[in-house]
Amino acid sequence: MNKGFNIVICSNSESSIKKIIDFLEEKLYNVSYAKNEEDLLKQIKKNDTQLVVLELDLKHKDGITITSDIRNLKDIEQPYIIIFSNKQDDYIQITAFNSGADDFITTPIKPILLEARICTLKKRHANSQTNREIIHDPSKFFVDREQYLIVTENGKISLPRKEFEMIDLMFQNAHKVFTRHDFAKLIWNAPEVANSRTIDIHIRNIRRILGNDIIKTSKGIGYTINRDFL
Repeated sequence: MNKGFNIVICSNSESSIKKIIDFLEEKLYNVSYAKNEEDLLKQIKKNDTQLVVLELDLKHKDGITITSDIRNLKDIEQPYIIIFSNKQDDYIQITAFNSGADDFITTPIKPILLEARICTLKKRHANSQTNREIIHDPSKFFVDREQYLIVTENGKISLPRKEFEMIDLMFQNAHKVFTRHDFAKLIWNAPEVANSRTIDIHIRNIRRILGNDIIKTSKGIGYTINRDFL
């Protein structure tokens, strides 16, 4: 069942996405329309939104900037974000992902393919909820470097490779605060990564999977693992 999975679609024209809304509602998703950024942010703050489907070329503000605005919101459960556009330029898509987008779709959108992508994000959402419950008990926490797994008293958790390497680095050096430049050099071997939002996005994803308390932020410096979990 898809009830309880709330989707907001932000586009210049509601009529242009009506078929998509109708299709998703037939699949029992809760779907609403936002006509602009202000309307979108209001809905995200007011409702328990799991997914935002966002047009790149909006009238007053582009979707990449709006994605960054959403990622900077405080005190909300961050939604997944899919950006859609008729543009297929690699640079635009990379910029979208660096701003915090979870997926990028080129138009025209086929509703059945969009729903397949949504199902993948639903599974990620369900896993993150389960993992957050598992990690809540910090009595046992171990990074298995051979199997690339986070081992807890209640189960094993898999992370994407870069995120695993980040948590492993902090786990092995629990008393060190790592700057963005440290991560860029030690994990990516690419100093220029420190100047993008890539590292912040990966930190956010780790927190989404393992819980907000697993990584502590030293304001203006960087990140360190929460030693209460060790």
